[in-house]
Amino acid sequence: MANWKYFSKVHKTVYRLSGGLLGSRLGGVNMALVSVKGRKSGQVRTTPIACYPYKDSVAVSASNNGLDKHPLWYLNLKANPEVVIQFRRDRYRAIAREVSGEERDKLWEIVIKRNPAQADHQSHTERLIPLVWFERKT
Repeated sequence: MANWKYFSKVHKTVYRLSGGLLGSRLGGVNMALVSVKGRKSGQVRTTPIACYPYKDSVAVSASNNGLDKHPLWYLNLKANPEVVIQFRRDRYRAIAREVSGEERDKLWEIVIKRNPAQADHQSHTERLIPLVWFERKT
């Protein structure tokens, strides 16, 4: 776990310092920086997350690598849906909206086409992996 935290910190730093030119793709998958207020601490935390272009913004999968519990950033989004997104050079405020029903099914097909590992993650857990769209605030 310590290695992942170190990698994540370096990744965020490189992403920010390069204005999104470096770090916006990892293993062939788009990456965004998602900044959300912690539900317990109240501190803003930024997490690099695989993302998928969707509507006017991006969507993400709360797969947590197929674990049976949701990732902490997702729990924070549920409590505090106002976020700041950086995707490449584009930085904006957004509202996290969970995608459900038929719309989720269509988006899931896009997600697994662009990142087949997500289907593997879903096969390892009984929970339905949430998909979240970040709707730009105007």
